[in-house]
Amino acid sequence: MGRWTVVGLVLYAVVAGVLLTGCGGPDVVFVADGAGYTFEQVEALHTSQRPPSSMAGEPVDTASDLRRDALVELRAQGGEAAELADFVTSALADTGRSVLYYGEAADVEGSPAWVLLEAWGAQGGTLDSTRLWVFDRESGAVIYSSTSR
Repeated sequence: MGRWTVVGLVLYAVVAGVLLTGCGGPDVVFVADGAGYTFEQVEALHTSQRPPSSMAGEPVDTASDLRRDALVELRAQGGEAAELADFVTSALADTGRSVLYYGEAADVEGSPAWVLLEAWGAQGGTLDSTRLWVFDRESGAVIYSSTSR
């Protein structure tokens, strides 16, 4: 292999590594510890799990790109995180106004659930609010939701 081929491969690997790490991407948190929550406890996640600085206050018109990056980041974690990314892709349409930043496989009121937090905002505004979703893992039905501004 020639010297320039090796240099080219090294440069390609460096660029690919930078792109795959997200360069300040969405920083999605996934928790797979199977915590148990009541509705009251899960509601408290609005204050205990705040959006990362990489998305908080960002213009809403960047939400679709941030959402895509967040789902790629989740899928890269594999296992349940990848399952959650697939679920979000099929269950929550991209409205161009929200970005997933926290996901958890948990039990809520005794039922296996996906717990999600999104940063969202009004059209033309910024991602300055949060929305909490709890979905039944078996049926996909919404069993709890709330918003916080």
